[in-house]
Amino acid sequence: MTVTGIATGGKDRRGPLSATVFDRYVLARTLMPLSAALLIALLALLLERMVRIMDMLVNQGGPIVLVLKLLANLVPHYLGVALPLALFLGVMIAATRLSADGELDGLQSSGISLNRLLWPLLGLSFMLSLAMFATTGWLQPHTRYQYRALLYVATSSMVDLAIEKGATFNRFGDYTIVVDDIVDRGLTLKGVFIHKVTPEGVVEIMTAQSGTAARVPEDFSVLLKLRDGRRLDTPADAGRLSVLSFDRLDLPLELTGAAAFRPRNAERELTLPELFGQARERTLDVKPYRIRTEIHARLVRTISTFFMPILGLALGLAAPRGQRVAGVAFGIALIAIFHYGLNFGEKAADLGKVSPIVSLWLPFLGMAGLAVWAFRVVAESPRDNAISIMLGAIDRRRRDAMAALRALGRRPGRA
Repeated sequence: MTVTGIATGGKDRRGPLSATVFDRYVLARTLMPLSAALLIALLALLLERMVRIMDMLVNQGGPIVLVLKLLANLVPHYLGVALPLALFLGVMIAATRLSADGELDGLQSSGISLNRLLWPLLGLSFMLSLAMFATTGWLQPHTRYQYRALLYVATSSMVDLAIEKGATFNRFGDYTIVVDDIVDRGLTLKGVFIHKVTPEGVVEIMTAQSGTAARVPEDFSVLLKLRDGRRLDTPADAGRLSVLSFDRLDLPLELTGAAAFRPRNAERELTLPELFGQARERTLDVKPYRIRTEIHARLVRTISTFFMPILGLALGLAAPRGQRVAGVAFGIALIAIFHYGLNFGEKAADLGKVSPIVSLWLPFLGMAGLAVWAFRVVAESPRDNAISIMLGAIDRRRRDAMAALRALGRRPGRA
């Protein structure tokens, strides 16, 4: 089917958001780069955090299952960062392909304006804004708390597992452990001595030539696997001593219970309804301005997602011989500046130094205004992006000024 056929093939004319063939075609051209950008951004962010988590936990004997649980709880957080960027890149790449392949000219010759091209993209951005609202308002607070709770339990158990060479270690309940040497980055123990006195008065002594400490992922407890050793049990009534030789003995160790993790009461761990409730009635020890900042930050990030297709379409268009790099580079730089600007504004508002209306909503209004202005510019000249048009206008003014100066220099002087 030709571009003209796609543009006129839809029979449903009930409104601009009707699921016509044209709408489905535009969405299909957008969803592929959007999905790829979202997947790449999520993987890049998660891999960077995974390196730090593995360095902190796995190298200290922690299970890989724990790392996967921590990363799973980080997905909603990074999704809130990657989704607006992926939407912007998906629309911009789709617009660049439409203009570079000449399909935009075919659409315009069929009477399809950029405003009509924008409607299915706005419908997509509306659905993704709702997903962003649910993610930032409900999913992120719960997973953020779960991540911190898991990390607290894991790091607490790491402290309990920090057995030192030649030192007496008694953080495993009634057990007292002494080792002669530790090799393989703390995973293998040499010359293990274990002493325990049961509540009934029985004295248990175990020795082993070597052993390994393995963590149980389900409850973060420790399983000490002893090799080539003996076990001596002395009854409380000084009765018969029992001696047992073993090639292998698995000894579960009960970690000394760490203090329970705090309740879910930080402002970034509260859902949006809970934040509004705290704004009305203070029941938690959180500063009121921090509650207000968190509410405004989540709303700004959600609403800003809706404007990403407008900006992406305005910067993605390019003439067949136009400068496509200018729009792409400017767009990525603008999204990065906007993201870090919101982070800076949120931190400033968290300190109570500035109102979130100023530090968060003003950058949003600037970005939204720039997106609308850029789209209006390309709507008048849809063969190129707003940055190329602006640079072209500046270049024309420069050439006109240089021509005027040269003409002034050629004028004959007065006698």
